[in-house]
Amino acid sequence: MIRAIVLLIAFAVTTGTAGAEEASINLAGIGSRKCSYWLSGPDHRLEGTVWIYGFWSGLNYVAASSQQDQPKTNGTAMITAVEVACKGNPSQILASAAWAAYIDSNQK
Repeated sequence: MIRAIVLLIAFAVTTGTAGAEEASINLAGIGSRKCSYWLSGPDHRLEGTVWIYGFWSGLNYVAASSQQDQPKTNGTAMITAVEVACKGNPSQILASAAWAAYIDSNQK
């Protein structure tokens, strides 16, 4: 059941902003804002970094509870990976960039 929910969320988040809106994902905080907002200043950057840590930790928790692999990365690499994803497409929502970075980190 949890795996099905994770896959549904994964599909919706990876489809980008439109997909998230169509799926009506209830994202809390800065994760629902565009990457350009997160990258726009130090206060937004700090808020987004804290959000990314929580989101990533939540993904790891679900992965562990469903016996799936988790990325072996540290906080700095995690934020750098999301930053790269955001700079590549600043109009995507932060949650989409974080999800893409998580999946990419898990494949390495």
